[in-house]
Amino acid sequence: MGILLFIAAVILNLILLPVALIWGVVESFWQRGLGSALKRINKYFFDLAISLDQFGNVVCKELLNDALIKSSSPYKFGNPDETISSVLGKNKREGHLLKIGKAVDYTLDKLDENHSIKSIEQE
Repeated sequence: MGILLFIAAVILNLILLPVALIWGVVESFWQRGLGSALKRINKYFFDLAISLDQFGNVVCKELLNDALIKSSSPYKFGNPDETISSVLGKNKREGHLLKIGKAVDYTLDKLDENHSIKSIEQE
């Protein structure tokens, strides 16, 4: 059943996501003034980024667990309600990042100072 639901979700997303993305942006300008629309669009894309991050955490869990963190870490990738950054932050805090994990964390820190630590979700 999981495979069939996955296929259905992919098909629906391929059809609906482009339409919904355009709809969301256009609707923001239609309903509000420029300043308010830009704030709403920024929030919309921030929420999309979080969703993609959580999706990536699930899809890439095996790769991320093997490449970024020590096998002994209690904080594993794969929770659909958690971002990659949150898991990175927990592992950084506990000293469980491998070299490539440290490099990913360093890159995120260049974009947003202390990003992974600030991203830690409730445990």
